[in-house]
Amino acid sequence: MKIKNIFLLPIVLFFFTQSYAQESNLNKDKSWYIPDYVKVQFAGNIGLVSVGAGYQIFNKVLYSELLYGYVPSSISNAERIHLLTIKNSFPIYRKEIGKNLTITPIAGFTTSYQIGTNSFTTLPSKYPEGYYVPNAFHFTLFGGAMVHKNFTDSKIVKGIDFYAELGTVETYLWYTITSKEVSFSDVFSTSIGINFYF
Repeated sequence: MKIKNIFLLPIVLFFFTQSYAQESNLNKDKSWYIPDYVKVQFAGNIGLVSVGAGYQIFNKVLYSELLYGYVPSSISNAERIHLLTIKNSFPIYRKEIGKNLTITPIAGFTTSYQIGTNSFTTLPSKYPEGYYVPNAFHFTLFGGAMVHKNFTDSKIVKGIDFYAELGTVETYLWYTITSKEVSFSDVFSTSIGINFYF
C-alpha cells in the first residue's frame, strides 16, 4: 500500500459522515454509530501516519477512536507495518484562551494490534520456548495538550482539535527497567495530530 493511499481514508470517512448529516439534521439527533470526528495523526507509536474516526463519550469525558496506522518499509527497515489501534484520551480540564478557542491537557492509553509476518500472538514453533514474548499487541501511555477551535460560521467543518503528545510503549518501559543500556529518556516519542468535526 502506498503512503498516498492512506490519506484517502479521511476523505472516505468525511463523505461517510456527510452522507448522514442531512438525516441527522432532520432527526435532530445523530445516530450513535456516526463518528463525532475524523482523526489524522503523525507518529506516536501507532504508525508513521494513522487515520480513523472517534467518539466523544460520557459528555466529552472520554475520546475513543479506532485508527489504522501504517509504517512504510523505508522507515521500518523491514517489511511494511500495518496496525489497528483503539486510542482513549481523557481531557483533564478545559481552559478558554480566546473566542471559540480552548486548551485542554490530556492523558490516555492505546491498545494496538500489529498485522504482518513479523508479529505473533503465540510463539512460533521455530523458536525455543521462552525465546521471545508475543509481540502483536502493544500498549502505549501518553500525555499532552490539545487546542480546540469552533467554527461557528462553517457549514462543513464545525471545529478542529490540534494536539501534541509525548508517549511510550510498555515494552520500552520494560527495557528501561531491566536493561542498563536503555535510558529513561530514550523510550519516549512525540506525536502530533488533528481532529476534524463535521
